[in-house]
Amino acid sequence: MAVYVLLEGNLKEGKVDSFSELCREAFKKTRAFDGCQNIELTYNVEKPGNFVLNELWDSKAHYEKYLAFRLGDGTVETIRSLCADEPSIRIFDVIET
Repeated sequence: MAVYVLLEGNLKEGKVDSFSELCREAFKKTRAFDGCQNIELTYNVEKPGNFVLNELWDSKAHYEKYLAFRLGDGTVETIRSLCADEPSIRIFDVIET
């Protein structure tokens, strides 16, 4: 079953450009990763620095493999270093309607 993954966080002041560039580069591998259907970076228009990564995956298992890959290559730690607090990850089943 397909899942949406929402990774939300708040960047430290002055880190929006660095984070955007990190995502531009990282998304090249993400989009090619087995099971990734889509990934987008969005910023909250009313709260600068608040972001959501909107990800669509073939399954939770596919996402978990990807997350393990990003933990291993240091991307997760880099994201944490740019954030003011710990980002949250929520996973939702996609229901056909």
